[in-house]
Amino acid sequence: MDLAARVGAFTADLLPGGRYTAPDRAQRRAVADGVLGALDGRTGKAGRALARVGYRITEFTEASTGRRVAEIAAVDDIGDGRGWGRIYLDRSARPTWSVQVPHPASDAHTEALGVELFRAVPGGVLVLAGAHRRAGADGCADVAHRSDTVFAAVVEALTGRGLPGIQVHGFRAASLPGRDAVVSSGAGRPGPAAELTAAGLGGAGLVVCRAWREPGVPLAGTTNVEGRFAAGLGVPWLHVELAYGVRAEPARRAVVAGVLAETVRGWRAG
Repeated sequence: MDLAARVGAFTADLLPGGRYTAPDRAQRRAVADGVLGALDGRTGKAGRALARVGYRITEFTEASTGRRVAEIAAVDDIGDGRGWGRIYLDRSARPTWSVQVPHPASDAHTEALGVELFRAVPGGVLVLAGAHRRAGADGCADVAHRSDTVFAAVVEALTGRGLPGIQVHGFRAASLPGRDAVVSSGAGRPGPAAELTAAGLGGAGLVVCRAWREPGVPLAGTTNVEGRFAAGLGVPWLHVELAYGVRAEPARRAVVAGVLAETVRGWRAG
């Protein structure tokens, strides 16, 4: 199965003003418990937790890499209207890192970048939001800024296990003219991974803003709820914003995925 095609089909219909149902605490916990159970290889326990909220685990061989991948998704997530998202686990290695895509469709092509990075390094977990950030009412589907979401619950569960993460975002050129990327550690202090990533993107020809060197720069992710959680635990976490032109052009997106993969390999080696 081609993961890029599968994710692309899932995110193609995510629209502003679309349907979204906020989960309660028990529902958020059930999905997070299912993910942790799957992470530990306790498939039966994971399946029982997920079944309580209409989720299930499906395994397939990913066409591009030949690796086994587990998909955790609603039984009918195309039609159930909840918009809670999907999680993909690489079964070829012990999970050691995550890539987080909070705004698929809204931040166009970030879902494609998430898949490319997931494919590039074994042991990854891809956490994918299931609604446009402007779905529902009162910003309730903006999972980067709401802690009462399945996305946040899953990322917090992974972070609680010590898995570092990269969260990918996108911005319009008018939001930060003359820049191709913004790299930050969100609410946390910048560490080696932030420096390595910024240097790698710069070396690849992108004009990079290092948020920790430019106080007050927009798009630094300081209010991101997953980043704040990681900072509280001292777990490495990166917030990477990319201009539309970088995300939309496959060759440039592949270069970014390659740079981020080097960051992940550094985490794995450590």
